Amino acid sequence: MQRSIPRIPPDRDLSIDAVRAVCLPVVVLLHALQMGIGGEPLRASNALDGWQPLAWATWVLMIMPTFFIAGGFAGITTWRRLRHAGESVGHYVRIRTLRLARPVATAMAGVLLVLVAMLVSGVDPELLRTFAVRLAEPLWFIAVYMLVTAFVPLMSWLHHRAAWATYFGLAGAAVACDLLARFAGIPLLPLNWLLVWLFVQQLGFGVRDGWYAKRPRWLLVALAVAAYALLVVAVFGLGYSNDMLDNLNPPTSTIILLALAQCYLFTLLQPAIRALMRRRPVLLAVGALGTFGMVVYLWHTVAMALVLWAQLAVGLPFPEPLSASWWWTRIPWVLAIAAVVALLCLVVPRLERLWPQARDRRTPAWAAWGWSVVAVVGVGWTLVLGYLPLQQGLVGLALVLVAVVGLTVGGPGRGAKPRPRVAERRERAVRR
Repeated sequence: MQRSIPRIPPDRDLSIDAVRAVCLPVVVLLHALQMGIGGEPLRASNALDGWQPLAWATWVLMIMPTFFIAGGFAGITTWRRLRHAGESVGHYVRIRTLRLARPVATAMAGVLLVLVAMLVSGVDPELLRTFAVRLAEPLWFIAVYMLVTAFVPLMSWLHHRAAWATYFGLAGAAVACDLLARFAGIPLLPLNWLLVWLFVQQLGFGVRDGWYAKRPRWLLVALAVAAYALLVVAVFGLGYSNDMLDNLNPPTSTIILLALAQCYLFTLLQPAIRALMRRRPVLLAVGALGTFGMVVYLWHTVAMALVLWAQLAVGLPFPEPLSASWWWTRIPWVLAIAAVVALLCLVVPRLERLWPQARDRRTPAWAAWGWSVVAVVGVGWTLVLGYLPLQQGLVGLALVLVAVVGLTVGGPGRGAKPRPRVAERRERAVRR
């Protein structure tokens, strides 16, 4: 007898689950390949920095815009569900921030623990310092995602009342910051950490409401081609880097164009992805990737540290990055990281379950946003200053932990007891 496919909530789009499940492992693979350790004495660097084959490949492989689009879809879906259940903005921001801050704090502690153990074992401190800088780089996504997620209730309100003005306002402000920084020397580009990714998240709202799926397929193809054509103009006519990773930190106008292209292409592929997701093996694989996606993303840095430590202990050689022998060693390097990550997927969820449950208290929106900012600052601190020296990494971790405690304890008063049906809806929303 054929086994039935698990019941899917009516407001859940499996094509979104699919792209979210695929995006994070692709990003992790790129980060693992970028880790270059070589020289005399050994130092860590971005091995693929300036490597042109990767630069052109990022026009397809740099899929962080797609993840933020999927995040926008999931964010507005969760907010609408919670609002329908009678919950507040503060409650939404609180649970969404906790859902990110707790695993981030656990992973940051894991990285620091392994780095300290490596220092104690006699590993070159300068090698570890350069290595720790590379380990901190994936935190940029957590900081930005946590920030834009906290804006979902406000951006949802704007999306409902002035959608086009919001799209053009965000895009126009981001382009203005980019051009003023580029051609007038006015240092406004860091504002695009917020403006660009809020715009991309807003695209996810449009996907959620079926805006793009209602357009003719020929128009979506034409719009995707137009976005890539403008990207070509930006690179060859305005001097932007052809490497989308260079355009990512902080994001330039090219990321807006890339996000638009990926949004249109994703909409074109949605029917095929949904059909594929009706196959039980695919559904189970995507479900597994979705379940352990954050573990893979956050803890692959711990895995890289453990693999490096083992390589140093055994005395294996470190070929010069980008050499033929270095490329051959990427196979065991990636496989070893994958094996350690697989083991961590068995252990980490048990560690994360040790966090105390959030108290059922009414949290004012200003308090939830405030604690979210503290968590973002803590992650950003480690991202900018690194895990080492040790006191820097501890400060970043401490800030995230303080935010987790504040969000777990909640506001000053206990929330009103909801009606049974509302309570049931809220429980389902929280589990989601």
